[in-house]
Amino acid sequence: MPSQKPETTFIQRIHRQLPPDLHKEKLHNSYRGGMADVWYSGPGRDLWVEYKYTEKLPRSDEIVPNLTPLQRRWLNSRHDEGRHVAVILGTPDGGVIYRDKEWMIPRSREELEALMKGHREVAQWIRHFTGGLE
Repeated sequence: MPSQKPETTFIQRIHRQLPPDLHKEKLHNSYRGGMADVWYSGPGRDLWVEYKYTEKLPRSDEIVPNLTPLQRRWLNSRHDEGRHVAVILGTPDGGVIYRDKEWMIPRSREELEALMKGHREVAQWIRHFTGGLE
């Protein structure tokens, strides 16, 4: 049995901390590239999330999530339509949540470390956001 990719393991770790009644759907479409990884549907609103994973943050002042051009286009287009989209950059310690096209803004390692949330906090943000609480 092949081992799972670290990004998949990160997503599963977040999902284990979400309530079972929160709808979460892993998306994969071989014919349409760029679509977000997971669609969440809660009582307050939907959320589309593209997950990226890195074992450690690079030492740079120009860090942006490693999105493909198709992913950037899909996320930006859905955002411009008024959809709720986010990018979550996962690490072994937790994740950084990017909203409102923040995925296009280069950040320093220090900025990302300050924005880092633990795995439980990332799951809590998803739960609150889809519940319409944020």
